[in-house]
Amino acid sequence: MIRFEEANVARLGLISVQERIPDSYNSWTVEFHVDGRPARLTCDAVAKYGGVPHGLDGDIATAIIDLYVEAGTTADGTVRTTAYQILRRAGLDTSGRYYQSLLQTLFRLRTTTYTASEAWRDHGRGNWTTATFNYLSELEFTSDDEATELSSGSVLKIRLAEPIVRSIRAQYTKPLDLDFLTSLERPQTRAVYRLLDARRYDPVTPGVLQRTLSVNIIEWAEACKIVDRRSNKIRATLQGAHEELMLRGYLEDVTYEGRGRTQTITYRFVPLDAQATSPLLAALRSYRVSLPVAQKLLTDFGEEHVEARLRKFEALLAGGYKARNRSALLVDVVRDDQDKYADPEEATLGGGPRKASAAPAYMPTLEEIASEDGSLEERVEATMKTVQFLLRERLSVSEYALLRLALILERLEGAQVTREATRAKREGQLDEFANGLLDALQHVRLQAG
Repeated sequence: MIRFEEANVARLGLISVQERIPDSYNSWTVEFHVDGRPARLTCDAVAKYGGVPHGLDGDIATAIIDLYVEAGTTADGTVRTTAYQILRRAGLDTSGRYYQSLLQTLFRLRTTTYTASEAWRDHGRGNWTTATFNYLSELEFTSDDEATELSSGSVLKIRLAEPIVRSIRAQYTKPLDLDFLTSLERPQTRAVYRLLDARRYDPVTPGVLQRTLSVNIIEWAEACKIVDRRSNKIRATLQGAHEELMLRGYLEDVTYEGRGRTQTITYRFVPLDAQATSPLLAALRSYRVSLPVAQKLLTDFGEEHVEARLRKFEALLAGGYKARNRSALLVDVVRDDQDKYADPEEATLGGGPRKASAAPAYMPTLEEIASEDGSLEERVEATMKTVQFLLRERLSVSEYALLRLALILERLEGAQVTREATRAKREGQLDEFANGLLDALQHVRLQAG
């Protein structure tokens, strides 16, 4: 799934790649050159929220921007969503343990101040400017009962920083393979991937893609916001991310030249073949295997081997194999040379071997999702996403929270709400629909009382 991210944010690396930071790491300053001109980037954080943005904060920030773009890039930068939707879009576990982390991340993004001096690209005017901002300029959310923490049912109103909004609306963006990003195992690997992928693009003309990237090791540590700037520590910090990105077929090679602080890191990227559209490649992509990884599997193992392993993978799923990450499992099945997985003939469905289809997975509409027999939570999320997208500010944060409650308690039927909302949109009667929905919610409120 190729999405788009704001190019300034991606290139500047506002969020440290480190998963853990010292308690005292509350600010940083980086000086560099952009387009041949001196520039500076500073970050000042509030200590009580855990220091400068780092680790998972990058996943959350990417998810929020993606949700904003998906919702239509409103002029005021507002995103109306839920805690559950943010975690899900970020590819993080939604069962409970990440909600407290999400809250801390949102506080860091709301309170941390960035200043990009002669480093922020004004794409519309074609020049470099200075911008001072908090990643989030507004944060409002609901909590269960009298608690002050987030849960899956929490409804959020988030406003992105004005410079970020202007850039996105001016289409100063770069492509981002969201499926590949969320399939990476470690937060640090995801952060390094985001920064590397951004630096591949020319900051003046973001459509130009580089085959290699060479950078001084200290300058790269500054770009990654790594605390310990000793060259051996930098290499050790980045090693895990490098290994995973090479294993997953994004990087072809990483080399170091020179000694100490004068070392140069050179990244060689696996080339992308945008014209490759074979059915087998499409089948791999339908399971969220990234394009470069899918191409590398076909190059390394050949179509016959990959097709046979795809059948084995689908037979495993049909036989009840539980995969935490389907794309990672598929890649491992293709690469397996130790017979870790059963042959397709050993996994049956309905008394016989299951025939695998190489066709891409069908992607239902939101209305169809709301009508499916998924879990209650999934149906509620589908309905909320549709209603929030269509009604926007016609309902307040608390009214959206009441709607979620009514759907969870099954006082309102999600598929019907979705159908009526989409019909109102087609007929230009969203105001009337919103008023009717508020009347129904008032009835639910009275019943609950």
